[in-house]
Amino acid sequence: MIRIFDNVIIDAEDGSGVGCEGLPLITCGLSQKSSVTASSIGDDGFVYCVQRGFFTCDGDSVLPQEFKVRWTAKRENIYPCLELVTTLLLAGIEPALIAEKLIIF
Repeated sequence: MIRIFDNVIIDAEDGSGVGCEGLPLITCGLSQKSSVTASSIGDDGFVYCVQRGFFTCDGDSVLPQEFKVRWTAKRENIYPCLELVTTLLLAGIEPALIAEKLIIF
């Protein structure tokens, strides 16, 4: 679980959200119920997918969308990668910049 300002990012499989009452939850997982998920997972990266929009810490909208995230090796556990990208989006980093500059080692 990651709390960034007034938002909480949780693993959708965990689902606890303990101590997060009243705060917006963003769930990361590999199901259609998750706020954000990954599709097209491959050796060179994955497609990050916002299934349900949310607001950045500055109040800007992050609308449903998909973009490529690169990595140097395929991960067995993609949840930390989803949480990292979600944290960057909440901090106001543009999706195009994440797709262009971020490489997960």
